[in-house]
Amino acid sequence: MPPRAPALSPDDRRASIIAATIPLLREKGTTVSTKEIAKAAGIAEGTIFRVFESKHDLIHACVHDAFDNSTIIGELATIDRALAMRDRLAAAVAIMQTHLEGVFALMTVLHSSGEPLKPPTGRDAFQRRQQATAELDAAFVDLIGPDEHQLRVPATTFIGYLRMLTLSSVHPMLDGNNSTPEQLVDVLLEGALRRPTTKATKNAEATKNARATSTTTRRKK
Repeated sequence: MPPRAPALSPDDRRASIIAATIPLLREKGTTVSTKEIAKAAGIAEGTIFRVFESKHDLIHACVHDAFDNSTIIGELATIDRALAMRDRLAAAVAIMQTHLEGVFALMTVLHSSGEPLKPPTGRDAFQRRQQATAELDAAFVDLIGPDEHQLRVPATTFIGYLRMLTLSSVHPMLDGNNSTPEQLVDVLLEGALRRPTTKATKNAEATKNARATSTTTRRKK
């Protein structure tokens, strides 16, 4: 007989059940059964109720997990720091977009099934969200790293702009679905104004020089 796999710790068991439940919630909403969840998690149905008091308790745990930034922070840490800053930021935006798309998909299906997805409330929840945002910002600052001197605004300000653009690019009510990570990073780093062509740049420089010469001539007269 093959050796038995080691038993999961209570925290790992809880996390594995949540991980198996979230995709089912996105697909079926609250109509998903604990039997289906157990099958997806590879456990007996009764195991769910040794970890969670009820299906509603499990759904609440999934909602909390959907707003958790720890997975994002872990993924940001895996981005190759040898890449150019532009490419590092595009990879980070792609991670954020995937996370936010999952949150919005869960919100939509739970709302349609009569259980709207709401972030945890209360003072403690507010402080946890502030801390989570600060941790996420710190992960982005670390990602920018020694290239921060290339920015003309503080890194935290830049990250705030990037967060807003990323959110709007995937929000179902803002119709920004055609914005790629590369496009968002490019617009934020370079701006939206059309870049002059080489010929236009030369013409502008010639005009500037001509004006300077004219001014000098008038002063001599």
